[in-house]
Amino acid sequence: MPYRLRHLPLLLLLAAPAPGALRAAEPPAHRTFAAEEQQQRQRYTGVWALVDNANNLFNVRLSADGQAISTTGTNGVPVGGSSHLGANQLYEQGRWAPWGNGVRIDYSDGWSDAILTGPAGPEQWSWAPGASRLDPPSNVGKAVQLSGAVAAAVGVYRIQPAQADQPVTTVSLMSNGLAFNAIDALAGGTWRLDNGEVEITWSSGWLTRFEPKTQGPLQVRIWEPTRRHPSPPTAIRPGQRLEAPMP
Repeated sequence: MPYRLRHLPLLLLLAAPAPGALRAAEPPAHRTFAAEEQQQRQRYTGVWALVDNANNLFNVRLSADGQAISTTGTNGVPVGGSSHLGANQLYEQGRWAPWGNGVRIDYSDGWSDAILTGPAGPEQWSWAPGASRLDPPSNVGKAVQLSGAVAAAVGVYRIQPAQADQPVTTVSLMSNGLAFNAIDALAGGTWRLDNGEVEITWSSGWLTRFEPKTQGPLQVRIWEPTRRHPSPPTAIRPGQRLEAPMP
């Protein structure tokens, strides 16, 4: 027995891995953190349905490059058939990044939204301009991530109107089927998907159709009141979905 006890430390030393081997087997901390952050970005990239402080629905699109754009501005979601709206009432832009167990979106008007994953699924927390993001949020609600064709179409667009003397207008499409523009006296309307195309029926009587695209120019077909698809359009105009801050 003394013989075995005397040689036991040597056997353990021979069996134990070298300290350097242990260090090599451990993944670098910075590499693990970067991988987790990338997974977090992929998880939250896309289109979300949130609510404002008045419990009105709005949508926000989070792009892979960190850009964020919502389908409503500082005045909340207008009702269908609203009188003339300004472009600033139809969207808000910002930036987003991983934050805690989710992401935080900071908008250009000072508001912030966080989308966090809790026991009941994704939740939305909101803070007013000037409030500490470490204080309790001013608004808490359910966050729903959209998918499929509706998610591909929801967003903010810049479209040249049928009237050649009019400037480019802003069009906002929401996930509840409402649409708004910044040119008509009655700025509301409804939209639907028809054979892969967005069809907007405006309260003013005009009709707009286009195939939504993630990037690149859109070919927008416009029908004046009393005319409807599939008859030839009144005008064909360029358009583009708004992704990054405007110059």
